[in-house]
Order: sequence, then structure tokens, then C-alpha cells
Amino acid sequence: RRPPARLPVALPRPRPPAGARQASRTVSAVAAPIKVPPPPRKGRLLTGAMIGLAIAGGAYVSTTDEATFCGWLFKSTELVNPLFALLDAEFAHRLAVSAAAHGFVPREKRPDPPVLGIEVWGRNFTNPIGLAAGFDKNAEAVEGLLGLGFGFVEVGSVTPQPQEGNPKPRIFRLKEHGAVVNRCGFNSEGIVVVAKRLGAQHGKRKMEETSSSSDVKQGGKAGPGILGVNLGKNKTSEDAGADYVQGVHSLSQYADYLVINVSSPNTPGLRQLQGRKQLKELVKKVQDARDEMQWAEDGPPPLLVKVAPDLSKQDLEDIAAVTYWTKALFFMLFDS
Repeated sequence: RRPPARLPVALPRPRPPAGARQASRTVSAVAAPIKVPPPPRKGRLLTGAMIGLAIAGGAYVSTTDEATFCGWLFKSTELVNPLFALLDAEFAHRLAVSAAAHGFVPREKRPDPPVLGIEVWGRNFTNPIGLAAGFDKNAEAVEGLLGLGFGFVEVGSVTPQPQEGNPKPRIFRLKEHGAVVNRCGFNSEGIVVVAKRLGAQHGKRKMEETSSSSDVKQGGKAGPGILGVNLGKNKTSEDAGADYVQGVHSLSQYADYLVINVSSPNTPGLRQLQGRKQLKELVKKVQDARDEMQWAEDGPPPLLVKVAPDLSKQDLEDIAAVTYWTKALFFMLFDS
């Protein structure tokens, strides 16, 4: 007899331990190749071009003298100027002040020719071209502006209390004349803020003057470059004399010269101070306030008065008379 046939029996497949299965998955994941897409061709070209320009620029700077490079840098700013003309006038002004305050402007490295130097009021100006008050009203960018090559920089007008000035818009372009009309109305952050800024800059400028060599040392008593401070009165103030005296007490220690501004047509009643009687009283108060302070051997800063350009003959004669009465007072005629 044939033995009975046996059916095949499927035995259960042994299951590996959980740890071994996890390890197998981990190894499989690590071993899988990772494909990194290559950078786009356009990006590679742009990066290469930037690196090439940086290398070329560095090579140019290293092979050219400082004066040539400085001239090239100032010339390059002409490319930016047309862009400012597209902006709102006051916004463009604020942008320029901010750039100078943070050092984003060219710095003049070429010394002024000696023939441009002049001594006035005991101060040595390296050149007679300066920046009048109205650009850096709150002394934000004195160092940056002096670095542009100006012989002097005048900050202000600074009022005792902060004030907003006239409503905007208040600066208008006259493109056909290449000029602007300013109707700001003494917008100022006030003497407290300005005094803090000038105090910090005063220390820095004194250190620069001490560390510089004698053949480079030029400028006023506060450091390299001449610094003027222009004083104004608050719009709502009823005592103009007190406003100017407060400015003298707070800011004159940082100034190479002081300016009393009575010329602005944007502050009600300000031009009335140009009359003979009013101006004489105002100047006497300011002079007394300045002279009662303690000064070093070089003495107090000279006092100037900024007057309007459209005065009558009689007004000019009255101002000349005040000049005689007050002695040693310098007057400055300036457009407003």
C-alpha cells in the first residue's frame, strides 16, 4: 500500500523584534540618496558678477590715491541726485539728514588749499563755504556734514521748547529756478534735545582735535570745523528775550559763534524785533546772558544777528546804529 499523501503545512513566518525592525528602517532612511537641485544659472551669474565687481573695486581702491578715489566718490553722487527730485521735498530733506547722520555720505579727504583759509572772529575757517541753518535744524548730522568739506556748519534754528512748525506741506520746489520755498516755521526738537546731541559731539570733536597732528588741526574751539548755533523763539512765546537768553545759557558753550534769528517771516511778530528799540533791547539781554557765563582765554562766542534781506534804508540805518551802541556785534544779512 502506498502511504497517504501529506498536505504541505504553511508555517508562520517568524517576526523580528521591534528594535530590529526599527533599526532596519533607520538604516534604510539614512542610506537613501538626497538630491540637491543645482542653483539656477541666473543666480550663479549674478553672484559671480557681484564677487567680480567687489574684487575689481578693491583692486581699484588699492591702486589709486585717496584724493582720486574721493573725487570719484563725490562724482558718483550725481547719479543719486535725480532720484531725490522724484520724492516729496521734505521727505527728501529728512532722508539726506539721516544719511549724513549715519555716515552714508562721502567724506572729503582732500585738504583745502591754504589760499581758501580765512580767520574771522578769532576762528580759523579752512574755506569760506558753509552750510547755513535750516538744513540740520536739530544738530543730528554735524560730523557728517563737516566731513563733506564745508568750512562751517550752522545748526538750528533751535527754539527753547519743542514745536512742530507750520502744517505740511511746507517745502515747495521751484524747478525752473533750481530752488525751494521754505515755510517750515521753526520746527524744532527744542534746546534740551539739541544740547544733548551737541554735548556728545563736543566731546568727540575735542578728542579728534587732541589726537590729530598740528598740521591738520584746523577749526574752532570745539574741534575740527566751525560750528554755529542759530537761536529762535517759540511761536507762542510772549517774551522773545527770555527765549533767546535760554538758548544762550544752554547752547553757547558748544558754539564757535551764535546767531539771533529775527528774520523769519514764518513766526508771527518775529520781524518786529528788527526795529531799532526792540533790537537794541534784545541784543543787550543776549549779550548780558552770554557775558555772565564763565569762559576760557579765547572768550565767549561772537554774536551775530540774522536779519531780513528786504529791509528799507531806514531799517538798515537803525541796525547800523544798534551796531554802534552794542559794540563788537557782528550782523549778518541773509535771505529767508
